[in-house]
Amino acid sequence: MTKPPLLAELAAWAGALDVTDAPERVVAHLRSQLLSQLAAARAGYGHPLGARITQAHGSALQDDPERAAHSLAMATICLDFDDTAYAGHLSHSCVNVPLVYARPRGLDGRRLATAILAANECAARVTAAATLGPFRGQTAGHTHLAGAVAGRLRAESALTDTWVNAFGLALTTPTWTLPHGFFTTDAKLYTAAVPVRIGLGACDGAHAGLSGPSDVLEHPQGFLHRFAALPLPEEAVAGLGSLWYTETLSYKVHPGSAYLSAAIDCAVELREELALLGFDGAGGVEGIAEVVVEGSLFTSGLDRVFQKDPAGPRSSVAALNFSVPYNVATALLTGALEPADLAPPEVGRPERWALAAKVRTAHDPALSRAALLATAPLGQALRRAGRRAAGWAAAAGPEAVDALPPPWLDPAPDFRWATKDLGARVTVRLHDGRELRAERRSAVGAAGGTDGPGHQELARRKFQRCGGKPEVVELVENLLELSARDVERLVELALGDLDGVGPSPGVRPARSTGPGGEGNAHGEPGLGVGERSQPGAGAPARSGSGLPQGPGTGREQPSARVSEALWDTARLESAYDGLFRAMTSLLDADRRLGGDAAGEDGGNREAREAEESGREIDRVLAHLALGDRLLATVARGVLDGAASLVLDNSAATDPVALDALVAAADRAVLVELVRRNAAELVGVLARTPARCWTVDVRVRLVNGAGKELFSGPVPWGEVVRLRAEEQLPGHAARLNQLNGHPS
Repeated sequence: MTKPPLLAELAAWAGALDVTDAPERVVAHLRSQLLSQLAAARAGYGHPLGARITQAHGSALQDDPERAAHSLAMATICLDFDDTAYAGHLSHSCVNVPLVYARPRGLDGRRLATAILAANECAARVTAAATLGPFRGQTAGHTHLAGAVAGRLRAESALTDTWVNAFGLALTTPTWTLPHGFFTTDAKLYTAAVPVRIGLGACDGAHAGLSGPSDVLEHPQGFLHRFAALPLPEEAVAGLGSLWYTETLSYKVHPGSAYLSAAIDCAVELREELALLGFDGAGGVEGIAEVVVEGSLFTSGLDRVFQKDPAGPRSSVAALNFSVPYNVATALLTGALEPADLAPPEVGRPERWALAAKVRTAHDPALSRAALLATAPLGQALRRAGRRAAGWAAAAGPEAVDALPPPWLDPAPDFRWATKDLGARVTVRLHDGRELRAERRSAVGAAGGTDGPGHQELARRKFQRCGGKPEVVELVENLLELSARDVERLVELALGDLDGVGPSPGVRPARSTGPGGEGNAHGEPGLGVGERSQPGAGAPARSGSGLPQGPGTGREQPSARVSEALWDTARLESAYDGLFRAMTSLLDADRRLGGDAAGEDGGNREAREAEESGREIDRVLAHLALGDRLLATVARGVLDGAASLVLDNSAATDPVALDALVAAADRAVLVELVRRNAAELVGVLARTPARCWTVDVRVRLVNGAGKELFSGPVPWGEVVRLRAEEQLPGHAARLNQLNGHPS
């Protein structure tokens, strides 16, 4: 049987997609994404560039939805205050297009959310297929060709053929971003807006009967041939309905490149320490000898580009967004980085540039390794590429070669624990010899982060910081229950007061100057890096999709869904959350010691004990990874209704197998392998009917010496319960004990 073209398969799936097909954790991201993008719009229109955008292209609420989408995309991209996913800066098309079509198409909340979800999934997949190429992030205009087509056509409930033709038309004429204008002028504003217009025009053409090539992605003379150094066509359709790209979103609390976010967080933290030491305001700059920003290859590479033409007070907003020295200096001096810092008079303050001149950037190979092991921005693509990734890395440079994940590490089959570890370390050296240092594994709001507020809270605070009305927050929180009239009100309340959006460019929000203030250094109560987020309790038991069935107003009626209770994975997910916290502590300890947890001098007792603890930690991690792979295999058999189900743990306890895995993988890789295999297991269970709890599995348990401890039938639900309630907590406690943090 001939396999359908990639776009035909993607279009057929996305065209039938309903938001109730997605788990609640994915829907929660849709709410946060919408609110955060509305904040970015308000910040953009409130900046001096916003007035010029409106003058040239009209407002976001004009009657022509195509022009409204164009204007809105320019406003949301202009301050780099948008959110990121693996893969792409999705929201300029995936949120904006459904928003501007909501009123003319009479979309209720459920249909609006469905359109955003379909656009996200299509745009991210097309972007991922080409992410190992010349364009990533905001320069990848093709993200918005796919996002605009999918966002509009899902809002219109278009037929699959219309989707395929529109995709084909749009992706045949992709934009090619030139870095000179993008980085140095206001031309960056068009990198999303122009593809959005092309995508919407392709929809018009497809509606009128114009045809586009259905194989434009994979054809030897098609899109991926020109836009990917290493094409990954399988990314376009892998895991449809189970691999949700929407839940890889990371949320920005500062305007600017995501490659700088963690460094800015570190500078915000250090600001309070500097203030306590008396280094405050312009006078404090003289006491600072140097500021060193250590980061991954993404941060150091970005800085190398801008060292040739450093940013200054008269630089474009785009240049300021990518300037490591200016952003870090501003955060050190003010305790935040706000949209107001990208406009006069703030950008002209001489003390900022005096401190910026003392900032230098250095590459940290360990941070690069962590960055490429994480899901975003490239880790999933590199895993999908496998051994082919070596050629891409060689062309990218030695830093990429050294940081590559092992080629045998499989791509994640489930994104519920996706990560984006673009970490940084900032050291402030004073003339009197003292040093202050802050370090972060990832930025506040990054996917997989556990040491800041959750994304819902971050999005709410961001929107309110940008002058958004509390009623909009409430409407977004109840998105799936909104009527078409409610949605229209949401859009008007969020974007209808563009003449008075947020604080004026020269006014900074009030913020605490140190401990004890009512707000923290970010200018909002509790928005700082020191807060702890509450770990998710996992997905609750659900019937069918488990989500509220919306009113289904308009031309599209609610889909008929087969209702069956699915497996409740909440307790298992909670157990994994505890395990992951223990693993994160291990990696933090390794970084503090400069790498391996074992001591350098093997001749003394303390060093020998540390070395033995390190070996035991790695064995535990290897055992967990191998055990979950075995459990996931059985879980797939249960889901598929296999006649014979056997769980033999000998492969996960055999010392030879454990030592082989430990020899092949350093600790960071072992941690990522545990995370990946856990996601696979939980992902399969989440699709398994609850009635499968009673399915018998033939279980054989042996210890590390190969001695059989048990053999016999066990209900599959009991196997999973033991994993959640006994095994995982026990392993987490053991890791904490070995790491010197008894639970």
